[in-house]
Amino acid sequence: MLPASFNSQLIEALLDWLWRCWVSLGVSGHGSRARVDRVIDPEALLLASTLWARYDPRLFDEMLDWLCLHSSLIHLQRLRNLHQSGLGDTAVLSAIAAVMDEHSQQPKWKALIRPRSGDKALEPLFLNLEGEATAWGPTEPIFASQGFHRGRLELRQMSQPPAPTAAPNLWLKLRCLFGTSARAEIVLQLLTTGPATAGEIARRSGFTARSILVTLREMALSGHVYEPPRPRRSRPQRGQPAPARTRGPSLAYSLRPEEWSFLRTWDEPAGFPALQPPGPLLLLCQQVLACLGGEKPDTAPMVKSMHLREASTPALQAIHRQGLSGEYGLPPELPGGTLVTTLASRLPQAIAQL
Repeated sequence: MLPASFNSQLIEALLDWLWRCWVSLGVSGHGSRARVDRVIDPEALLLASTLWARYDPRLFDEMLDWLCLHSSLIHLQRLRNLHQSGLGDTAVLSAIAAVMDEHSQQPKWKALIRPRSGDKALEPLFLNLEGEATAWGPTEPIFASQGFHRGRLELRQMSQPPAPTAAPNLWLKLRCLFGTSARAEIVLQLLTTGPATAGEIARRSGFTARSILVTLREMALSGHVYEPPRPRRSRPQRGQPAPARTRGPSLAYSLRPEEWSFLRTWDEPAGFPALQPPGPLLLLCQQVLACLGGEKPDTAPMVKSMHLREASTPALQAIHRQGLSGEYGLPPELPGGTLVTTLASRLPQAIAQL
């Protein structure tokens, strides 16, 4: 089975990644920053923080401080879509939304607040690496209304806006320029992943395919987004039956990166950073840790291994569909006992590579 230190090692790797990303976005803190050749995914970062920022109270509160100042840059529909995939903690997300509703000027967060169910005792918000509660001080009313006990919340307002000169902040830079809209998502994906159809952009962005297609056609009129020629439809001759209607090929839209070079305000990388959404890898971490935490001490190792396989297989397959199995060293199917050894050795390393 996995070594006893696996949980703490993985959580420490996740906390390091969270700190690097949040500091790059403008959270008050020191230390390493996010990889310059990767775009930070703000919605995946927030959902991951609902799970693992609980192990670092300072990180959690600095994140809230940044959100209170810049929460307009979070795309709530995409946040919901990612959350529906299973990533994140619904109760903690609701508590964060309640803080946003109280302290920011963004009423849209009210839609994420969930009423507290029943009269259950308050759950400690903060935990140590062993999963034990670390609550202290008088209870913060906003969190108590969401079922959590924590000390008083003090927002220092020391967070900075995301620096436009940092390559990892490209996603939010485009939202600052175009708004939290379909246009920002379209430009981001065409710059970082190359030509794409409306359906592909919609699946990755959280907008509907129709809204993306309408916006793409409008942007194509500018001459800076290129729409491929549509295939000609053959008309039936007089007296002949009409041909059966079939779905035509999807059209891949594109742009020329050199026309958007004014966005490159950084020294590294030479071009635009890559868009590599971390959602499936983070979901794998969540499922593995939840599976290990839910096992009884006297459960047989074979049964634990079987439960771990059932929990991890969907996320491993999602990573494979992204084409990242080789980079992470996490193939979609692992025979026998290799699942345990592979997860133990590769999962913390894969998080460190983000």
